[in-house]
Amino acid sequence: MKAVKKVFIALSAILVWTAIPAVSAHAVSIGQACAKTTLGTRVSIRVSKKPVIVVCRNVAGRKKWIRAAVQTLVTTTTSTTTTSTTSTTTTVPEPVISYTDVVDTVDPTLHTITIEGMQPRTYYLNIPPNYWPANKIPLLLAFHSRSTNGKEILRTSQFVAWAAEMNFIVAAVNGAVYDGTSSWNAGNCCTNATTYEENDVLLTSTIIDFVKSNYAVDPSRVWAAGHSNGGMLAYRLACDLYEEVTAIAVVTGALMDPTCSPTKPVSIFHIHGNLDPTVPFHGGGKFETPNIYFSVQDMAYRNSCTGDPKETSNTIEERYTWRCTTGVETQLVNYQEASHDWGVGYTEAILSFLFAHPRKT
Repeated sequence: MKAVKKVFIALSAILVWTAIPAVSAHAVSIGQACAKTTLGTRVSIRVSKKPVIVVCRNVAGRKKWIRAAVQTLVTTTTSTTTTSTTSTTTTVPEPVISYTDVVDTVDPTLHTITIEGMQPRTYYLNIPPNYWPANKIPLLLAFHSRSTNGKEILRTSQFVAWAAEMNFIVAAVNGAVYDGTSSWNAGNCCTNATTYEENDVLLTSTIIDFVKSNYAVDPSRVWAAGHSNGGMLAYRLACDLYEEVTAIAVVTGALMDPTCSPTKPVSIFHIHGNLDPTVPFHGGGKFETPNIYFSVQDMAYRNSCTGDPKETSNTIEERYTWRCTTGVETQLVNYQEASHDWGVGYTEAILSFLFAHPRKT
């Protein structure tokens, strides 16, 4: 019997890469206007010495070059005589997330980023004075506590001064503001960001993508650090953005994402105060947060850590350390006399941990 073959190929989705012209990165860059170019045109440029495909799209009424993502399409061929199946892969375009990033005319560190389908959001981007494009450096994303803002966490943490000394980029993001109060959607906390289902994970991912597209970022050192509700968001990023975020630092926050299931481990450094009334160490409080020790231990196990932690304690602190595979570590420090504030010495301890734990795989 003659073999009958059925070939299922999504012809309309196939992207012919050989048709994409290579151009100089100086001629085209992400975010640059493409007013005289036909919409949908794709070109190949180089970002941080790696090839990147960009596409001319209509963004907020203006034609601009934006990054074009790709995905894998599986093409299946079957035979009625041999009942065999073979698979090939073809790169096809993913839906592109359109966004604009505009620098304030008065404060050059203030950016307004507008992602398609979301309200405009702002963040402060600080590049260290010794930045040199030939050297990849860490990126730290800072998330403030509920009802404050990016300037406040920069003030309390002094991240910008430390970044100038230790040479890393800082992006301090502002939470969504409703009824005069800012907040982050970290899962089960906090209102009103949860009420309006703010997509703070997408916001963070887009900011990371923008910074990586314009500066030399070390992909093994992309960090999220947050205070209180901002620390809760840092946990959610470890849960949902683990491909990009390599380590997090949490100050008096908590894991508020009950669906957390990362498939790539993220190093975690959690600082808490035993006298914290807002996010109590033993759980509860007005935000109904979990027991901090057991919550951190759950994240340690999700990070492929096994066994009991190494424990040290004295009149000043309790410290628990779970060591995991491939250099990943989860550490909890509970200061006996501390409350909910960002304490003196926290920033130095956080940066010491983050620099010591680059992603190795």
